[in-house]
Amino acid sequence: MPEPVTIRAARPDEAGALLDLVRDVDAESPFLPREPGEPPSWLATGRPTEDLAAFQARGNATVFVAEHAGHLIGYLGANGGRLAGNRGVLTLKVGVRAAWQGRGLGTRLFAAAGNWAHAIGAHRLELTAAAPNIRAHALYRRLGYVDEGRMRDAMRVDGVWRDELILGKPLSPADAPEWPPLLLDPTPPALPVPVSIRPAGPEDAAAYHAFDAAVRRETPFLLRGPGEGLAGPEHARRFLAGQRGRRAVTLAAVTAHGGIAGAASVWTGPYRRTAHEGALALAVRRDHWERGVGRRLIAEAEDWAHKAGLHRLSAWVLGHNVRARRFGASCGYGEEAVCRRYARIDEQFADHVLLAKLLG
Repeated sequence: MPEPVTIRAARPDEAGALLDLVRDVDAESPFLPREPGEPPSWLATGRPTEDLAAFQARGNATVFVAEHAGHLIGYLGANGGRLAGNRGVLTLKVGVRAAWQGRGLGTRLFAAAGNWAHAIGAHRLELTAAAPNIRAHALYRRLGYVDEGRMRDAMRVDGVWRDELILGKPLSPADAPEWPPLLLDPTPPALPVPVSIRPAGPEDAAAYHAFDAAVRRETPFLLRGPGEGLAGPEHARRFLAGQRGRRAVTLAAVTAHGGIAGAASVWTGPYRRTAHEGALALAVRRDHWERGVGRRLIAEAEDWAHKAGLHRLSAWVLGHNVRARRFGASCGYGEEAVCRRYARIDEQFADHVLLAKLLG
């Protein structure tokens, strides 16, 4: 009688074997965002046992494995959000050795992850899939995942652009309250305040910390809420020091008095197949809305991205942020995905909307 396949949570002491499995699956599949040898998200410091233990200790992150005769043959990683608003969102990554595909292991791994997600109170499951991976799409849809958008040119594999699909599965009750669309008015200063746009550096730490704290108090439109910003000027200094280089930048709209009215950051991811994409984050103080500050920051960010050789810029905004969605459209950013019931803010759910622009 053949030995059964066991589905269970991975143990930190087998992190080395899990890494071998991940690398083998990456080498077998052309559909994953990693190239063979690139580390999974849970390998934070390069110490596999300690990293996997720390990943699972977060409470909303783990890795399930499929084991047969003492060998790992498949895995599913579940990575929960790090903020209060998206802590209940689990991003899934799954891989099964080619010789074991088509035997129901993926379905069993997803079932284990779903049971665990309900047990910890998660409110949403999501994943991405390469557009040509038809077999995976069929599995995900059969398991109740819904297509929520298509990311254009999200990966570059062997010199060829490839789209990716976003699929989601909300777990919150259908009658859970949702944020209505909000179009807030600016709060104008007594007089218009001119600004200059330039890269921010560690010397701007105090001003940037004050700006960061202010924008998190002003609206319900940011995933990182009032208590989740930069803890102090020293944290701002470290952040800005890390944002100066070939792969990241923070641009600030600075007033004549040295205050910061708005900022835009662009950074790239860790994987070679997605290194052509810049993640864009932009915020403007509410008393500087409708004064062209955001448009100038976007223009400077796109100029930096062109010079850095990026092909794509993308930004996430919450669905009830009407002003941000209109602003993105006016700057040429198309809405590629609407992820349902993503953020939980003040006990109301909000969609997460992906805006993106191809730079040519």
